[in-house]
Amino acid sequence: MKFCPNCGAELNPEAKFCAACGTPIAFSPPPPVQPSPQQQTYYQPQEPVYEQAREASNAFTEAISGNTNLVQRVINILTKPKEEWLVIACEQSNTMKLIGGYALILALVPALSAFIGFGVIGSYSLFDGVLQGITKLLSAVIGVYLLAWVIDMLAPSFYSQKNFGRSLQLAVYASTPQWVAGILMLFSTSISMLIMLFGLYAIYLLAVGMPIIKGTPKDKVVGYVALTIIAMIVISVVMALVLAAILGLFFAGSLGRLGL
Repeated sequence: MKFCPNCGAELNPEAKFCAACGTPIAFSPPPPVQPSPQQQTYYQPQEPVYEQAREASNAFTEAISGNTNLVQRVINILTKPKEEWLVIACEQSNTMKLIGGYALILALVPALSAFIGFGVIGSYSLFDGVLQGITKLLSAVIGVYLLAWVIDMLAPSFYSQKNFGRSLQLAVYASTPQWVAGILMLFSTSISMLIMLFGLYAIYLLAVGMPIIKGTPKDKVVGYVALTIIAMIVISVVMALVLAAILGLFFAGSLGRLGL
């Protein structure tokens, strides 16, 4: 509200003269709005691929040599998952260490078991054993990465923390039962259904870990887990078909060049 500086009469906001005494009213523009300083964005330089490969290789070597707590982590996540998830939640997520120092080593269990079960002591050929072993290894490593991607993509829909590092922790450690159960392929190549039963325990580990690692509300856990599993079943089927086709063509071409 404005008033005449001469007679004190009330003025219209846009008046140039006082209607009561005719005194000119000086126009005072509003103070300019000072633009707020733009927030400076800092970009974390992407680590070169060879550095990532070296980091994963170092993590693999350390785990193989027994310089990590891999065995204890496997035991704890299988026997007392809730307590171990709380420990994991306090750890810094490192993609290369999770893949090279844990997932790759445990994924070798079903891979080597399939190779021996199919190609050495089984009724199949050595070619079948190599093909099965490589397929199992690639499926495990690629599959756990895709599982983490699915978990992270769905996180906002279930009021959970969107953080790929945390999602990868959840995916890697929850996959432990399936990888450990892969050793059963040494004894029979027809017990895939039994191995799948261990997958049910992996689902249980996901359900227990989601509220701790991703901050998922308890009433959202069932839907989160269910949608994650459905998405992963579709992805796993497609991935298995693609890998089998690619590896089959590769080995067929290699054997052809050798004249076998």
